[in-house]
Amino acid sequence: MTKLAVLFCVAAMSIGVQMNSAIADDVPTYDVRKNCKTDTQAYQGSGNQACVTDEQNARTTLVGQWSQFSAESRTRCARMVGDIAGSQSYVELLTCLQMAKDVKGLPKD
Repeated sequence: MTKLAVLFCVAAMSIGVQMNSAIADDVPTYDVRKNCKTDTQAYQGSGNQACVTDEQNARTTLVGQWSQFSAESRTRCARMVGDIAGSQSYVELLTCLQMAKDVKGLPKD
């Protein structure tokens, strides 16, 4: 492997570590209005605003509880939920984190 290739790999790994750290440090920012426009069928009759309210409430909960979740769980869940192809939903992010926390609390055989 050439020195340039090694340098490139080290730089790429460094950026990846920084990105993982950044993902785990703060609650991500999603465009919930965009997501809620496509998800209004789940809110039969109550429309887009109910979806936006649910998302805003979930984000508020996430901000208050963010540090209670492990960095590993925050990074994994943020990647799963925040994927461009994904729903980018605070409700789903909160659910993922709560489930990850519950699983860690299960007794080990």
